[in-house]
Amino acid sequence: MKYEEIQNDYQSYWSIIKDESVPPALIANCMRNIVEYFFNFVQKRDFNNVFQSHALAADKYQAFYRYMNRESHSLGQNIFDIKEFNYSDFKEGLKLIFEECGYSDHYKAMMK
Repeated sequence: MKYEEIQNDYQSYWSIIKDESVPPALIANCMRNIVEYFFNFVQKRDFNNVFQSHALAADKYQAFYRYMNRESHSLGQNIFDIKEFNYSDFKEGLKLIFEECGYSDHYKAMMK
């Protein structure tokens, strides 16, 4: 493996979500890890109010919303929400989060 091919965890999460053939639970979990890492650790922002945006309140993002707002170490009672996984809606929802919070350039760079 060449040095340029080595990625950190954050970059790896982005690589995984770009691949529709990856199991839905893994894609959704990677999206949640991206959101938690970027907003909580990099930007030091509270992510709780992001879904108050009109664009993200649409019905089609409700499964995405529930999944993103579960704590990483929750009891897992909502784990079955993944049956509602729709790759397009989750991907759109992730993009909207970054756009609504003013980080669309970061989203575009990571999705290349």
